[in-house]
Amino acid sequence: MPTMPSRRPAAPMRERFQDLQMPEALMVSVLRLWTEPLRDPERPHPHWQDGLMDAGLSNDAAVAFDTLMRIAIAACTRPLDIHRPPCPALGADEALLLDMLRLAQGGRHGEAGLLMSGWLPLAGVRMAMAPLCILATALSRAGLPLPEPAAGSMAGSPTKAMERPRATADRGASLLH
Repeated sequence: MPTMPSRRPAAPMRERFQDLQMPEALMVSVLRLWTEPLRDPERPHPHWQDGLMDAGLSNDAAVAFDTLMRIAIAACTRPLDIHRPPCPALGADEALLLDMLRLAQGGRHGEAGLLMSGWLPLAGVRMAMAPLCILATALSRAGLPLPEPAAGSMAGSPTKAMERPRATADRGASLLH
């Protein structure tokens, strides 16, 4: 029986953390801080929620982020590429989270769900879409829209801008409810 092709790119894409705009850097930093206790549970860690609160996001945004990541960790179909806090590179799945949030902020929930299917099986995508959308809305309300990649600081960079995965609808996806 043939297997479905993976939605994950063959080689992880990289971009520098320092080139991210503030809302993107905030979300990647929060993600990295959220994962640190999973890597080293015996060590004390900073509270990942503090960055969200300092940026003017409500506790609902923190709960949505935590719920989204707990679903991802519980149901993920593969290891996630999330870097340690001091790393200057951007992990492929960190970039994917930014793209999912960007799409959800733009009301393109179906495309965000297609990207999320690179992390999760369909049942996990269904569970994770609500917290993703709550987080995206909270970011927008706090005045933190995630910029489109072409509008970001990488667009004018002498290095080639990172090609990000793009969600495309296919005939099979149209059959899913």
